[in-house]
Amino acid sequence: MKIVYVYDAIARIGGVEKILADKMNYFADVCAYDIYLITAAQGNHPFSFPISARVKHIDLNARFHLQYQYKAPLRWWMKWRLDCDFERKIKKQIAQIDPDIIIATTYYKADVVCRLECRAKKIIESHCVKSHTGINDGIKRSKPIQLLYDYLLKKSFLTIEEKSDAIVSLTEGDSKEWNADCKRKFVIPNSIPEIPPATSPRTAQRAISAGRLTKEKAFHRMIAAWMKVYRIHPEWQLDIYGEGEEKKVLLHTIKALGLEGVVRIHPFSTDLEQEFLDSSMFLLSSLYEGFGLVLIEAMACGLPCIAFDCPYGPGEIIHHNKDGVLLPDFDKLSTDAHELWTMAWSVNKLISNPSLREKLGNAARENAKRFLPDKVMTKWIDLFNQLAAR
Repeated sequence: MKIVYVYDAIARIGGVEKILADKMNYFADVCAYDIYLITAAQGNHPFSFPISARVKHIDLNARFHLQYQYKAPLRWWMKWRLDCDFERKIKKQIAQIDPDIIIATTYYKADVVCRLECRAKKIIESHCVKSHTGINDGIKRSKPIQLLYDYLLKKSFLTIEEKSDAIVSLTEGDSKEWNADCKRKFVIPNSIPEIPPATSPRTAQRAISAGRLTKEKAFHRMIAAWMKVYRIHPEWQLDIYGEGEEKKVLLHTIKALGLEGVVRIHPFSTDLEQEFLDSSMFLLSSLYEGFGLVLIEAMACGLPCIAFDCPYGPGEIIHHNKDGVLLPDFDKLSTDAHELWTMAWSVNKLISNPSLREKLGNAARENAKRFLPDKVMTKWIDLFNQLAAR
């Protein structure tokens, strides 16, 4: 089977990039599929995650960043020109490859892929909650431009819903947001490569969290909650691993609360698994999640996880009080709301009860096994075969 993945670039250390790399490698090395990766702007950037030598890489050298050298309206004209160049190049490559299946994500050019005239079946992966896709892209726009952007985003979604052959969501919650024919909607979660041979002893006086330091990850909620933990258990520390535009704000919050040296922010770790093994619990404070793969990675290391039941991932991963703790998601913006007390109370409960940490952690490790490749990738293979037979 010949499959083409279309993405911007595998250059950033992010969840989507990691998952795409893992899937391409699996289908190329394990299934012996003919896998192509078409990137728009990889350029000279090295892959941020290992890509199998069996995966054929084609970069279109679509230099979209050039548009930001200009001011409106010249920038809009430049964007239109670059979009046309991208479509011309990808049409040429698809005609030459003649794939059975093309896969794109809602993050990048999914509508363009859906409009391609070819025999290939088009699969669109939704890696973010549909209602939040494209909202927090970090770009400041005037009100008229933002309205235009929102209109184009909705138009893109309509194209996906009308022209794709399959929309694959990571959660049942996100799948329900798509208005496509139910026969074209599928739910396939992300997977983890393996369960680590070692498990955390859960004896370190340390909690851990990881993710992009952006507004939707809401680390400010976690830091505010830790103030209440610190008053009772000053010997415990919270280590956060990640980079992002909110880093300065979060460091200021830590200083303002007198938590310097207690709550620490580190760069992304290349060995996050070891950091999990050296911790006793994992915390997640997001306002929303496309899935929450980091939860499963922590659970696979035997960590009990405490997470807000935000849309939509945590509630479909954690079984409350069996292999972790799900907190009701109340006031999403406040740092003084009841929800912060519930997170602090849950953390303090686990700190004071090592046997509960062990019970939840062991159950979490077992729960993580349902996200192994032999459970998840078979769903993808079934989907490929189903589409190919149409």
